[in-house]
Amino acid sequence: MWAAIPLLLCGSSSAYILGTPPVSSLCLGARRPALALSTRSGARRAATTSSALSLHAKLGALLFACDGVLADTETDGHRIALNMALKQAGLSMECSVEQYGELLQMRDVQRIEQYWKSIGWKDMTTELALKVYQSKSKIFRELVKDGKVPLRKGVVSLIDEAMAASIPVAVCSSNTKETVNEIVKLLGSKRAEYVTVFSGEDVKRRKPAPDVYQLAQIKFGVNPEDCVVFEDNGVGLQSAKAARMLCVISKSKYTAADDFPEADAVVDDLESGEINLERVAGMAFNMQGLNA
Repeated sequence: MWAAIPLLLCGSSSAYILGTPPVSSLCLGARRPALALSTRSGARRAATTSSALSLHAKLGALLFACDGVLADTETDGHRIALNMALKQAGLSMECSVEQYGELLQMRDVQRIEQYWKSIGWKDMTTELALKVYQSKSKIFRELVKDGKVPLRKGVVSLIDEAMAASIPVAVCSSNTKETVNEIVKLLGSKRAEYVTVFSGEDVKRRKPAPDVYQLAQIKFGVNPEDCVVFEDNGVGLQSAKAARMLCVISKSKYTAADDFPEADAVVDDLESGEINLERVAGMAFNMQGLNA
């Protein structure tokens, strides 16, 4: 019961499967020589195509976090759902944007209970928190279904590029599979069908443990250094780095002012940061950050 208290904060679930070592992927084959073309422009096109194919061949998988990356769910979804659940439970409590941001940083039950008291939530108990969480999760899924949690810029176009290049895409989250699937549906039916979901129900340890990313890497049969992770916060960054993967930080509303020195790239969003497949593949090919 105590371990479930953080679920109230971010809708996460803890589970994990195995400590299986990473599975090596097949070695990258030798490049095929470009066909000789009669014109210089044709030769340049052939060289560019050959280079792009090599970069894409090196890229093993794109692994997206869910909350804060696919959509800014914390402010636009989870917090609103929490306040609705509190009201539904007959509690005269309301969680502000700032307070929810503070709660998101907490994983220790005692700290959470102390914080409840500090903001005047004297009536909140462990048992009540679990009931509110169950209600909050249902409300959140309804908000997503109703289209009230918009996708973030640049996510759809990057996934479309990956699909066109037949590069595996997964959403790796500590949240429940049911909740993650609802958010993935926002991508549209074809994309949702293409994307593999790995949730907190599939692993024993949640982020910042690397488990959910290692699981995706094992299932796809690729090398960790060939995977590029998209996260929005420090906990997710720790998870990606513990899995020995490259990580692009797409800052969310709650992490806009944070610094991420260990990230391989930091952008406000994927669109404004011009994060496309060629740049991501180049990062994996060179095994260095876009900011290097």
